[in-house]
Amino acid sequence: MSSSLATARCSTGRNVQRDRLIAAARTAFTAHGYHGTTMDTVSAVADVAKPVLYRYFSTKSELYLAVILDYLDELTDRLRVARDTATSDFDRVRHTVGILFDSRPHSTPELVFGSGIIGDHTIDTRIATGTAEFVAGLATHLHPAGRVRHRHRLLAYGLIGATLAAAGEWHRQGQPIAEQSAVETIARWYCSGVREG
Repeated sequence: MSSSLATARCSTGRNVQRDRLIAAARTAFTAHGYHGTTMDTVSAVADVAKPVLYRYFSTKSELYLAVILDYLDELTDRLRVARDTATSDFDRVRHTVGILFDSRPHSTPELVFGSGIIGDHTIDTRIATGTAEFVAGLATHLHPAGRVRHRHRLLAYGLIGATLAAAGEWHRQGQPIAEQSAVETIARWYCSGVREG
């Protein structure tokens, strides 16, 4: 086997293992929050020895950053699909709300958009930058005609916040209406506010 082929296979294997560790960390952070999760917790969820975890991520905050950025990339990909399949402005908003609406009591969107500052300035800054970039892309996705303005970014932040709050309440109330109805209700609220504003 050539050394370049062996290197490529090793690199692919490293990426698979890294992705697996990020998925396990996402599960742990979502269930326990940043401060309630330890590297021991993540290695237990991933079913790997802790030194394996440290081979990929030297600190918990670095691992947390990887989880956040990975999720924002995933959301961006899902929004791209929603944009390409939407048949109207409302359809685009409804798909967006459906992507953000997570009915589980401890959801990844809640972790990513509602976690606040973790106390590591470098990581906090990178998370804030990644989130701001995602919201700018979301604003463009929601308002594709013309230049995205500050108002559009505020609306994008508002849609995220309203969707997370509504999903949390929907879950706490025992899912009193169908999830699709909840998603459509939020999308109609957003669209009516945008028209009036």
